[in-house]
Amino acid sequence: NGGRSGGGGGGGGSSSALSLLGALDVRRMDLICNRGPADFEGRVTEVANADLDWSNTIFHTMMGNPLVTAMLKERFGKRPQWADSVIADVCRKAAALPGKQFHVCEEIKRFMADECEFKNEHADGGFDDHLDFCAEFAARYYPGCSPNVLLLHSVCGVGTNLFPMDFAKLPLLEALLTPHEFLHVQSFPALQRLLFVGLLKELRDAQAARGGLGGLRGVTFTAYHGAPLALEGGDLWEHLNYQLIHILDFLPLQQWPSFTGDPAVRIFVQLHQLLREEGRLLAGVSAERLRAVPALAPDGGLPTWEHLSAGMGGLKAGMAAEVYAHQLKHLSSLIHHDLSFELQWG
Repeated sequence: NGGRSGGGGGGGGSSSALSLLGALDVRRMDLICNRGPADFEGRVTEVANADLDWSNTIFHTMMGNPLVTAMLKERFGKRPQWADSVIADVCRKAAALPGKQFHVCEEIKRFMADECEFKNEHADGGFDDHLDFCAEFAARYYPGCSPNVLLLHSVCGVGTNLFPMDFAKLPLLEALLTPHEFLHVQSFPALQRLLFVGLLKELRDAQAARGGLGGLRGVTFTAYHGAPLALEGGDLWEHLNYQLIHILDFLPLQQWPSFTGDPAVRIFVQLHQLLREEGRLLAGVSAERLRAVPALAPDGGLPTWEHLSAGMGGLKAGMAAEVYAHQLKHLSSLIHHDLSFELQWG
């Protein structure tokens, strides 16, 4: 994978990952250094970001629902103030890692600058910060993948109904990518939404009913722009790993047990568990540091959905997740996006 588009990993760049600090904030650098999230309770203070203008963020299309608005402001409307020990640990680990691994090719860089619109912020920085983080993580920890997929994962639509690229420009995008990359870039926004509204639940139900997903051939669905798509065989598992990397950028910094209703926490815990149980955790995303949070898993194990959902949150958490899923269904109806999908077996 990578073909015409280039831009993969493989050394080069500055002498250590410390060169990324600044371009990537402490939170994202910690994820790069440790390959996954942690609960920083007692080591970070989150303060309200009074300067944040929600109308300029990717979330402005979702601010009409009071419960969703409260959830978004609680999660993304704060600035972290890190303990010196966290910053020191990130710097120490970054100094021991190789420098920048992802280098976008000039053709894609020009396409993103000239043909796409990424003005909206990500609440904690520019849109490009989010894209750079996802691509850099993939280049370091997802062997055999194309980091270009995560660099471009939003061009065909954002989960909040923003569209950085006019769909009339799809042929220009296709010309920059391999067919494999183009399939995953087209698929990304629709698959992301489907995971939240039913696909992940259906995969887990099928796993339980069939004793595993060894017979799963793929999934068919509809892209945001109406094209029928299919992710088959290894493509589906590859894509679910792209989605897992992406969700890292939306996880809480602390007090994980209080966020059982948070949609990103729910997706991360369930998807990570599904991939590792099926032997398909390919992207090197680690949940090891969450073993230190007893409420997330029994006996210092990795987080499991069964333990997390049974122990905390209850009805309120479930209702919050349902409201968020309902909001996503409403957003799909506004763009006439078909949310149906079908798992293929055999």
